[in-house]
Amino acid sequence: MDLEDLLFSENEDDWQHIHYNCAHGESSSCRTFGVEHWNLTSFWYNVITSPQGEPDPEDFAVVPERCGGRIACRRIKGRLRIVTMHLAEDEHHLTWKLQKLPHLFAVALDGATKKAIRGLSSLKLQLLCLEYPEASALKALRQPLLGSLRSLQIHGRQDQLRWTAIDLRAVCGADLMYFHAFAINVVGGTLPDCWRTMRNLRTFYCSTCMMHLPPTALRGLTSLTSFVAFRQWEMIPCALQHVNSSNCKVSWETLHGTKSNDVEEAMRDSTGEWSDFQEGPSFICPAASYSFAFEEFVKLGWSNIRKVWLDGNFLTGTIPANIKEAWPKLESLDLYDNSMEGPIPEALGQLPFVKLQLQGNRFSGKVPKAVMDLTKRPDIILGLQENPELEGCAPDVGHWKNGIPGNKLLDSHPDSKMRW
Repeated sequence: MDLEDLLFSENEDDWQHIHYNCAHGESSSCRTFGVEHWNLTSFWYNVITSPQGEPDPEDFAVVPERCGGRIACRRIKGRLRIVTMHLAEDEHHLTWKLQKLPHLFAVALDGATKKAIRGLSSLKLQLLCLEYPEASALKALRQPLLGSLRSLQIHGRQDQLRWTAIDLRAVCGADLMYFHAFAINVVGGTLPDCWRTMRNLRTFYCSTCMMHLPPTALRGLTSLTSFVAFRQWEMIPCALQHVNSSNCKVSWETLHGTKSNDVEEAMRDSTGEWSDFQEGPSFICPAASYSFAFEEFVKLGWSNIRKVWLDGNFLTGTIPANIKEAWPKLESLDLYDNSMEGPIPEALGQLPFVKLQLQGNRFSGKVPKAVMDLTKRPDIILGLQENPELEGCAPDVGHWKNGIPGNKLLDSHPDSKMRW
């Protein structure tokens, strides 16, 4: 089971689920793909796991609140110290007070402005979470804050037609380990060249970021373990009349009703609100999506990559036969809902997959036995359906329970050549 997405959850039950599954480190029921520092990956992890009580008098004099809620604390040398703080839009004027909290390492800032970030610039934070930042906010990043940052999260506004344009050149000079963004418009359509200096980046997650060019700035990055960039330009149906893009398509999740476990909710009409693309019907468009050959990713030299999710784009070409040599540690690959073709290489069956999703493409030819044999792994998630030109016989998988939610392993398409 892949638990990495839960690391961004604000739900305490999700964290209890993680702790239950990961009590003894990574196992078949706990996959976080190289995320060793949960406190840097998720601001909410710190809040949910915070001890309760009144902080040390030195910190309480600065922020007269109990631990829990918008501040998180940790016991340091026997004293309960404030380590993270969440500031609402009407509290930006308090940023100057944070300099008096010696153990503060993480701040979440709602409605981040240039002025608010400038107020944090003298701090040595390791985690900065920007909720709904204005377009120019990141330009205020300065040393020593920029030099101390190890994790940056940017969550753009979803209640508007066009995502906020974010220029990631403003992050150059940081030595990030984790980057997470959602619902933004990455200026230039890819990572800027100056990101080449980030040689310790482990996790890159940017969904609905309007990227459409290969991330060549990360070429040869051997520290990278997870690259997630699915559905780069997703929108509600009503937005189609406002965008300059042809050949848009209904998202896989909309077609198959997998956005909710409730059937009625999954098949409902759009509310018309711009943010409803997450839970309601949605389209994806190629003009601001990955629409080039998948091989461009494989050639980037990510020799320690374990997870690559590129579903819901318009990728073309084939899966290279040398994928095992290029990505020998790959465990989770999502390429579903793209425009790929050609044979499925034998090498995929030789990788330690916990998830392999290839459905909704145009792959053809006989499925290699080694790939079919992946179903012998009881915990794997495997999807081959809706590739009508695939051929072969699936083995008896009566023991196997983890198909794609709401779908079958193989095809019910009348022209499918796959057989049980």
